Amino acid sequence: MFYSIDIAVPRNTSFRAPITTRVSVFPGLVKRVWIGFPDGCKGLVHVQVWYQGLPVWPWSPANSIHWNNFIYVIDDPFPLVAEPYEFVVKTWNRDYIYEHQIQFAVTIDPARPEEEVANLSDILLDLGLIDRGQ
Repeated sequence: MFYSIDIAVPRNTSFRAPITTRVSVFPGLVKRVWIGFPDGCKGLVHVQVWYQGLPVWPWSPANSIHWNNFIYVIDDPFPLVAEPYEFVVKTWNRDYIYEHQIQFAVTIDPARPEEEVANLSDILLDLGLIDRGQ
């Protein structure tokens, strides 16, 4: 499944009060993420992607992703296992003259239906790879 959203980031936005954009997705495994910065951003527009109250890309809340005329391609398998199934994209813009727009996109392999997961558990039990308590 492919999700994509354009995010407008107003001028003179502080990292202490970022714009937060919620991106609802389905459960599964993130395969690839794109964060695009058009020409003109000049490294002044910053992005952090959070999931379940924790930073995901980049992993440190003290860092951010920023650039000019560049698309970050992040190949970082990441499981989406708890509700709400959504990313919170935090953005801010240190440009005091212009608003900018970035793009956030993600591909997700959907989670298997619950009945398939139960069958997989039975197979793993039979093979002795997991205990009954797991």
